[in-house]
Amino acid sequence: MDNIYIHYGHKKFEKDKFIEIQNQLFNKPIGGLWASSLNSKYGWKEWNESEKLVECNEFNSFKFQLKKDARILEIDSHEVVLKLPVQGKYDMSCCMLLIDFEKIKNSYDAIEFLVTKDRQLYWDLYGWDCDSILILNKECIVEVK
Repeated sequence: MDNIYIHYGHKKFEKDKFIEIQNQLFNKPIGGLWASSLNSKYGWKEWNESEKLVECNEFNSFKFQLKKDARILEIDSHEVVLKLPVQGKYDMSCCMLLIDFEKIKNSYDAIEFLVTKDRQLYWDLYGWDCDSILILNKECIVEVK
C-alpha cells in the first residue's frame, strides 16, 4: 500500500459519485476512476503537459493509496494484453481490443497500465496514453493527505 496515486479533476473522493464499470464498444469502459502514480515517469500530468491539453492543478486533485489487500491487474507488457478477456469474438476489422472490463472487475479491484515498461502497449490499447491506474472497485481506495 505504499504507492500513492493522484486523480485530477476533483478535490476529494466521493464514493457515492463513483460510476460502476460497464463495457462499451471501445477499449475503455464507462465508469471507474482514473489516476496516475506519483512515481510515474509519464503519468496523466506529464501527458497533459506534452499534449498541451489541460493543466493538472494540485488544488483540484486528491491523492490516495490502495488497501493492502487490493487485487491489481498489472498491464506492463504485450504478453499480458494477449491474455486479457475480451467482449465476445474479437473483430480485427475494428482495430481495437474490446476488453471485458466487467469480467475483470470480478477478479480485480484495479488495472494498472504501465506504457513506459513496453512501448507496444501504446498500440495495443490505443488511447491509454500514459502510465495510469483504473479503479474498478471504489472500496479499495484509501484517501491520503
